[in-house]
Amino acid sequence: MPTLIPIPNSRFYVEFDGLTEKLIKSVTEVTFSGQTAGHEKPLASTKGGKTLWQSTSAGFEENPNVTIEAYVVEGDMDFYNWMLATMPKSEGGQGKWSSSRKNGSIVAYDSEDNEAIRWSLTNCWIKSYKVSDFNSESKDLAVETFEIIAEQINRVV
Repeated sequence: MPTLIPIPNSRFYVEFDGLTEKLIKSVTEVTFSGQTAGHEKPLASTKGGKTLWQSTSAGFEENPNVTIEAYVVEGDMDFYNWMLATMPKSEGGQGKWSSSRKNGSIVAYDSEDNEAIRWSLTNCWIKSYKVSDFNSESKDLAVETFEIIAEQINRVV
């Protein structure tokens, strides 16, 4: 049996096409939920009065998503501009949703700086944006939060 070595959650990297070398504070909610069909009611009754049930995959309830917090860095508006590119013109964006989707990856590293886990994200776009509160008494750094929708998220390693 191979040696099981836990992976720290503080050693990671995030990149999307053309968006690299960013100061990422956190990656949360790498989620997608499948939905089922056929389980709502019995399929049939068979000899001996046995009831057959069937449950099958019916795709996703909604597209997979991930939430990324990036530190606000003076002069760096790459994630924000990506969001604007995909927003409809009627909402103040550029209306280039289909041509502005990006592929990306999330990589987790082991304690020896070796790649341990990689998730591949396909055809992503930014669904929501939030900037941290500003407070004269705060000691925190400013962050922008982006909820990113993907057509597909696969763990490849």
